[in-house]
Amino acid sequence: MATNTCTNCGCKKCGCQDDFLTTPPACPTPIGCPTPEPCSEVINAECVVYTGLDIECENSVVVATNTNLADALGDISNFFCDAILDINIEIDIINTDILNLQNNQGLFDTAFRATLSPTINVNTVTQDLNNSNIANGVVVLFPLINVDYQIVNNVTTVQYNPVTGIWTCPQTGKYDINYNVYLTAPSQTGFGWGDPVIPGTYTIGVTIPGSGTSVYCADTFTITPSVFYSRIYLTGGMQGVVLTAGTQLVLRHQNMTGINYTGILGDNIDWAVRRVG
Repeated sequence: MATNTCTNCGCKKCGCQDDFLTTPPACPTPIGCPTPEPCSEVINAECVVYTGLDIECENSVVVATNTNLADALGDISNFFCDAILDINIEIDIINTDILNLQNNQGLFDTAFRATLSPTINVNTVTQDLNNSNIANGVVVLFPLINVDYQIVNNVTTVQYNPVTGIWTCPQTGKYDINYNVYLTAPSQTGFGWGDPVIPGTYTIGVTIPGSGTSVYCADTFTITPSVFYSRIYLTGGMQGVVLTAGTQLVLRHQNMTGINYTGILGDNIDWAVRRVG
């Protein structure tokens, strides 16, 4: 096999001689070949020059024409190392974006929900100005057995106190607060929820504990005289309210219908708080 002489290979005495190289005869097979089989010839990589068209990738030259083999291998290695580095940087950026999205959009599954079904007894109270303020209403107590879940980052935690009815915010963020009420009138044979003369109301709302007047959200079912109802329906809440870690909330209700309520199978009162941002 003939190769370029040293004067043409672009290197200075790189290991080749200024004459043609020869290839020794092939080794006989399979008998007689030494182990390991010796190379027929060794050529310094700097003495082999790539003379084809530029090798490109996405319009970028990876190996240029007339680059010796040693440099070409280095160019290829650098190209792939840079590409891998760029990919790793992009992966880090994507992971950071995902983490920020989870933090900003509440994708950690931080939430609380409790359900009373059947509901507890709810005695009626006197209809007056003080009782009409839901901040003075009766705190709904959910036994632990009625707490469906209380989780932070999808891990069960302690947020709700069944003795006081207080829910404590575990993380600063934006929250959706929701409640639902479905109560059947104690007597379906009489007037149900209603009275021929006296109006009445049933109110439910989320407030702060104690005697504070802060009310986050509330709804009232109003009984009009001589209009009778077999059931009370209330659902509502507040979306995207900003709560600071440690903020405490309670669910209150106030029965001023004039009718004592006893828990009936199939009725329910439920309360849910979920981080959304």
